[in-house]
Amino acid sequence: MYSEPEKRVVSRSGDGCVVALTDQWYITYGEEEWKKLAEECLSNMNLYSDETRHGFEHTMSWLNQWAWSRSFGLGTRIPWHKDFLVESLSDSTIYMAYYTVSHLLHN
Repeated sequence: MYSEPEKRVVSRSGDGCVVALTDQWYITYGEEEWKKLAEECLSNMNLYSDETRHGFEHTMSWLNQWAWSRSFGLGTRIPWHKDFLVESLSDSTIYMAYYTVSHLLHN
């Protein structure tokens, strides 16, 4: 799947970015069964405020796929695909999920 940015992409330094079609690994947050379970889980959570709940609901309403890999730079190689690294902006999510099941993947 290929997605075009909705507007001009600018780096933190203010430079315009060139968008390229590259292979990546994605997390499919928009998968219907997962989304239904996530919404059910959220409905049963005790949160600090309604604003927090609405923030989660808003994000879950638009989040479909999240690219979490890249093919160059520094970082941790994905164990099952040595050509890819974990995207540094995704590592806090990916690493927590990975370490939860890593003992099952490496036996």
